[in-house]
Amino acid sequence: MEQTGKTNFAATAAKVGGFLLFLVAALFAFDARNLVPFVAPRTDEAGHVFGLLGQANEAALATLWAFVGVESAVVFSGRARTSRDVKMATLIGLLVALVLYVAITLLVMGVLPHERLGTSDKPLVDALSVAIGPSGGFLLAALGLVSLFGSTIGWIWLSAEVPYQEAKQGVFLSPFLRENRRGVPTVALTVTNAMAQLFLLSTLSQSVAKAFDFVIHVATLAYLVPYLLAAVYQLKLVVTGETYATDGRARLVDGVIAGWATLYALWVIQAGTADLSTFLFGMGLLASGAVFYPWVRRVQRAERRQEKPGAA
Repeated sequence: MEQTGKTNFAATAAKVGGFLLFLVAALFAFDARNLVPFVAPRTDEAGHVFGLLGQANEAALATLWAFVGVESAVVFSGRARTSRDVKMATLIGLLVALVLYVAITLLVMGVLPHERLGTSDKPLVDALSVAIGPSGGFLLAALGLVSLFGSTIGWIWLSAEVPYQEAKQGVFLSPFLRENRRGVPTVALTVTNAMAQLFLLSTLSQSVAKAFDFVIHVATLAYLVPYLLAAVYQLKLVVTGETYATDGRARLVDGVIAGWATLYALWVIQAGTADLSTFLFGMGLLASGAVFYPWVRRVQRAERRQEKPGAA
């Protein structure tokens, strides 16, 4: 696990290094005239024209995808030295991602003319090629490959850690607790990655760009439902006053945050329904976890029956 963390850190450093290279180079090629008109109608392949709100709806899922995973440090909290490390990792990850994405977006818009930006399928590489020549694009692509390798390792571990930790808490299937001599959750690792490969195979009939859009839309929609449920439950706690006692200020702050989170999740889910087939696929992906629920409940009841004689 420690070695995996080091590998992921090295890959993240390569990614951030590539972004910083782009930021510095793009500053010298930035042309503010490319930013206007800041709001321009856009026409899709079917001939539909989108104004500002329509474009915001279309971009909602892709924007959220950029921040999916900032909370992943919590998943590994059981392996962290202190809870402070988990809090700092979450906050630093969110702030770094926010600053980088906003800066990169603005600089790309300032480097590439509207016409080229609208048709580009790799705007970051194209903008760097404009700034320092074709070699810049190749360098960024190489750093992207290093980042992709590290991110893949990190997501493989993250996917396995979720069912493993759930099994440790008794809310998922006990076979997912199985480890090898190095403490690696082998069953969780095997099952989650086999399912991921099956999901990726389902996109092979599409182009790379369409497959990528399909994956991020489905994955983000699957993430959004738990986010929505968590926000709604937080609102329920605020309304009933559970866990707050006399702390009225915290209750008010949490209520405002949970309210905005609920509205945001509903808005992005609504935006995701524009492509109904993708939306239904995302909901089906989430609902597939319900297959395990009866099995888990049966195991829990059996364990409680075994505990009763001993307790007596």
